[in-house]
Amino acid sequence: MAVSVSEISFTYPGSGTAALKNISLTIETGEYVAVLGANGSGKSTLARCITGLLAPDAGEVLITDKGTVPSALVFQSPGDQIVAETVELDTAFGPENLGIEPQEMRNRVYDALEMFRLAAYATEATSALSSGNKQLLALAGVYVMDPSVLVLDEPTSMLSPLARGELLDFLDRWHQSGSTIIHITHDLDEAEKARRVLVMEDGQLVFDDTPENLFAVSKALQEKWGIFSPFPEKPPMIKKNGNPLECRDLTEGPLRNFSASFSVGSVTAVIGESGSGKSTLLEILAGLRVPDSGMIIRPEESTIGLAVQESEASLFSEFVADDVAYGPRNAGFSGKELVSRVASAMDTVSLPFSDFKDRRTFSLSGGERRKAALAGIIAMDTPFLLFDEPSSGLDVRSRAQLLSVISSLATDGKTIIFTTNREEECRIADTVIELPLPEFKIYEKKNTSKKELTREQITLERLRQGEVGKYKKLNTVYHNLSPVGKYICASAGITAALATQQLRWMVAVIVLSLIPVLLSRFSLLDLGKGLLKILPWLGIIALMQYGFSRGQEFNPVFLLRFIALYIPLSVFVFTTSQTEIMYGMEDILKPLSLVRFPVRDISLLTGIVFRFIPLLYIEAGRITRARSIRKAGSAEKRGFMHTLRSSATLFIPLVIRTLIRADRLAEAITARYYGGGRFLKTGHVLENHKSRSVVRHTRFFQWKTGLPEHCVVVGTILVAAALIYGSWFYGK
Repeated sequence: MAVSVSEISFTYPGSGTAALKNISLTIETGEYVAVLGANGSGKSTLARCITGLLAPDAGEVLITDKGTVPSALVFQSPGDQIVAETVELDTAFGPENLGIEPQEMRNRVYDALEMFRLAAYATEATSALSSGNKQLLALAGVYVMDPSVLVLDEPTSMLSPLARGELLDFLDRWHQSGSTIIHITHDLDEAEKARRVLVMEDGQLVFDDTPENLFAVSKALQEKWGIFSPFPEKPPMIKKNGNPLECRDLTEGPLRNFSASFSVGSVTAVIGESGSGKSTLLEILAGLRVPDSGMIIRPEESTIGLAVQESEASLFSEFVADDVAYGPRNAGFSGKELVSRVASAMDTVSLPFSDFKDRRTFSLSGGERRKAALAGIIAMDTPFLLFDEPSSGLDVRSRAQLLSVISSLATDGKTIIFTTNREEECRIADTVIELPLPEFKIYEKKNTSKKELTREQITLERLRQGEVGKYKKLNTVYHNLSPVGKYICASAGITAALATQQLRWMVAVIVLSLIPVLLSRFSLLDLGKGLLKILPWLGIIALMQYGFSRGQEFNPVFLLRFIALYIPLSVFVFTTSQTEIMYGMEDILKPLSLVRFPVRDISLLTGIVFRFIPLLYIEAGRITRARSIRKAGSAEKRGFMHTLRSSATLFIPLVIRTLIRADRLAEAITARYYGGGRFLKTGHVLENHKSRSVVRHTRFFQWKTGLPEHCVVVGTILVAAALIYGSWFYGK
């Protein structure tokens, strides 16, 4: 026996309905079990209870362990599972926590990256990956831990047909090796690969048998369970008068000289491997991204609505109806006409207005959130509608309903462009465009003149740059320093800036601090731009100093000190990754572990703080894109209160999303066995849990510093000491 679930029940806080109701089942070692059910049926909740991430309100889960770890979960949203800044470091996070020897760890990591087609991206930023590649990364991070029970929550929802087939083949091989698999899916063809199928409905187990017996169940009952629905017929294309939407010779990221024309009333499906540029194309068409070259020809006064992949970031308001009304309200609609638009859009996506209008957006299931986001775009009634993988995460019934909605919108004269990873969905399209996957390379964004960009586009471009971050591994003496060495050099420069008192010595501190800038290849132009950004604040501080000194002679040392502090900090951030920041903090505090000080917890917290910088950019970018799509600024002249409300639609969701991301990041860290074993919830029991006793951890990266690195550290300390000494004893 691998898993035993005994009468577990669970209700989410604030919900009046139980997500799980007295579930009992036993899964034998080596079984391959598929779990089906409609959105909101309790599948993901069951997965979290089995893997110990949720504590059931009643009942017990028992897992017997034979692998390196007892169980591992591939999250439904792959972005929530990423904990490190680069692909290889994220894959290595679990093995590090398990104390796996460095050489074995590296072998495991690179084998996993090869298996999931990510080897070429090993050193790339995780935030720069496409959604499909993030899903592959989540799989790689779980595979390297060698779990006894592998639990997958809709792992193919964002994968291309090729990647999906490779994953299913991998699961077959994993099963043949004797491992236990619990595969949550919406697809009957995927469930057919299992030896046993569970079907859930409203938190209860309603079917537990073989795939063959499931297919023998009546179609009416399968449709009731949300696992079958007839595929909608493609309506005849109705030509409408009007100018098409065109793009000519677009080049941006993976797109190279792409041209296409989308006629009025047509439906176009865009397919391609992860990273081929599907989302990039839709953002360019919607005006959210400016290409390096090429042009978009839009009909005059035509607006474009885009439903993005990240549905959660598209929801701003507390209640569903208010959120769907956000776009039309910004367009000037109110009263009965607004209510009619909202009700029609919600009913169209199968979120009945009467049932969901007063539901809180954060209480919706993943599929329901996606429907609410789609309703918000449909309610805007724009002539061009773009949907980025709109069926991802939806059950079969909801997927069929969505395709019917797309067809009916086209019949009404809307021009529809949607991306998809499902070949069968292309049957409703008039045209199918397949984007090729270019050879792997890093696509550098050209320095587009600000005159060519709108204010929103400039903001979005800055947020995109912030998502990836500025750290880049270079082969310089400063980049090759150990984490502790980087801390020492930065601390020496900061100490010199704080301790120096005389003007000429402060100038010397600034001049000498430029040496690390040059040695690390930190652009003097970027340094100057950074200083210009803080210059207004320095001016305010100078004025305050002048005021407090009551008209006495202005002392420039006070002002120059901020510049002297800024330079070593900038070099530190430029040359030090988030993981190195965490490693360095741990090494510095290591002596305190003798008195049981939680050294690793503090170092991890330090790393998380820096990890949250790109996460904040990601969330701010998602919210800003969604606001722009739904025309948050279209009514800016309505007065102060409207401006205040518009600002709140950015700030409040950002705070809420940050708290949610913090909670999910903590869950992801726990799921990777941080501390040698997860903090198991009540009601979750393990037998033969090998990793529970592991307290030692290892590191993926090892630093071999030579004479040049040692000279840099010693030289920095001596120079800082000399400057401080000279300032104090020869500066008077």
